[in-house]
Amino acid sequence: MKRTLAALASLALLLGACSSTAEETASDTADSPVPTQPAPAGLEEFYNQSLEWGECMDGTSAEAECAKVRVPLDYEDPSEATIDIAVLRIPAGGEAQGSLVVNPGGPGASGMDMADSAGAYFSRDLVESYDIIGFDPRGVGESAPVDCLPDEELGDLLDRAYPDTPEGEAEALRDTKTIISSCTKASGHLLEHLSTINTARDMDIMRAALGEPHLDYLGFSYGTHLGGQYADLFPENVGRMVLDGAIDPAISSLDSSYFQAVGFEKALEAYLEYCLEDEDCPLEAGTVDEAKAHLQSEIEASLESPIPTSIDDRSVNPAIFYTGIATTLYSEDTWPFLTEALRMAIEDGDGTLLLTFNDLMLGRDTFSGEFMDNSLEARWAINCRDFPAETNAAAVEANDARLNEDAPTFAPFFEGGDIFCAGWPYTADEVPGPFVAEGSNPIVVIGTEGDPATPYEASVNLAEQLENGILVTWEGEGHTAYGTAGECIDDAVDRYFIDGELPEDGLRCPA
Repeated sequence: MKRTLAALASLALLLGACSSTAEETASDTADSPVPTQPAPAGLEEFYNQSLEWGECMDGTSAEAECAKVRVPLDYEDPSEATIDIAVLRIPAGGEAQGSLVVNPGGPGASGMDMADSAGAYFSRDLVESYDIIGFDPRGVGESAPVDCLPDEELGDLLDRAYPDTPEGEAEALRDTKTIISSCTKASGHLLEHLSTINTARDMDIMRAALGEPHLDYLGFSYGTHLGGQYADLFPENVGRMVLDGAIDPAISSLDSSYFQAVGFEKALEAYLEYCLEDEDCPLEAGTVDEAKAHLQSEIEASLESPIPTSIDDRSVNPAIFYTGIATTLYSEDTWPFLTEALRMAIEDGDGTLLLTFNDLMLGRDTFSGEFMDNSLEARWAINCRDFPAETNAAAVEANDARLNEDAPTFAPFFEGGDIFCAGWPYTADEVPGPFVAEGSNPIVVIGTEGDPATPYEASVNLAEQLENGILVTWEGEGHTAYGTAGECIDDAVDRYFIDGELPEDGLRCPA
């Protein structure tokens, strides 16, 4: 089976929380001598705006306050058109020392949702000390949202898996073109401007509108890419910045897919070791390799014999099987649920739990079939705008070969190159990095050794690329570390934001 359309979503973000004592050196960046830069020429009216805080939409917490930031649609021609960026603030529980802007990743995830649930993501000390600011990046949620297809049609396309045959490849290409054509028709000129670099420019206007001389920022997963891009564009305006679960901005889309596939393969192997210690593990085998072979055979069999679910007209095929597994590999805490999902699918012939995990990844309500937000469509638009797809057949073939060698379970999910972004109407000419951020304040980069979605090496690389990067390592499993890894990570981050105390470069926090 070749890469499914669901894989084109790029794998999303689940957060968790953090142990031990961080060594540190004192460095108070709140009183940084580096001045902020004046408003770029032609953008003065945007930089001089003030935020008008008011009530938020229904469903938000009682203390939440919302506002809009007006930004240019096209920074090359700021007078052409404007869009509004939706912002949500949770005021500090105590005396606020400033604003902390947060981003949960994706791309396509809502920063407003993260800020509104600040107590679930950030320590009590942090939410007592800062106004937590979340925003929906352009194209996402409440900020000029991109749209492609009605939910039912989009869901039907994402539920499909394609055989590894010329006919299967032709069908996958045809469905891909359907989605791209619909996105272009529904969202039009907006798609051209949904890049991370433009969102970073929006963030600097937001910083000014918040009245902050420097941007204090905490970004996870794709949020590290956004933060790194901001720092590279506006190094003088960086305050205290932490990037957790980094993306390497200086590698190709093929390398990115390869390293992510290998990350998931390693996470799967760690899970299988855990599963095999349980006598109820549904993968009856003596070794990890045997268990992996058993799992691969179950996935392949679901192409010809999809596994029924309790949801009418939906069953589990390889597309859903892969995504369901991947969702539960983001955190060790969800490994028991993967065991139960596999037991139900393999022993009971019931794929309902795998289907539920698949839909969780895609932001879809399993029972109604509706998508809860536009994160999936926004992710396509932003990823394709940021990174050029490799169209050289020989390069794609070579990448497929190493995928099958080093990540045999997940290779079918990633191989075949990025046919989706190759057909997108607006895409970058080259990868955006490396990010250097020359002259910025220190930027803390956190990497998790067992991170399946943003492999550890990417955090190492980003910390090395940044002129003032500080690397902190969690020796554990899962995607991102702050809020899930214990006191060592949490204390290092909190001390930096609250007291300006930098963790030691190279700090390692044991699992």
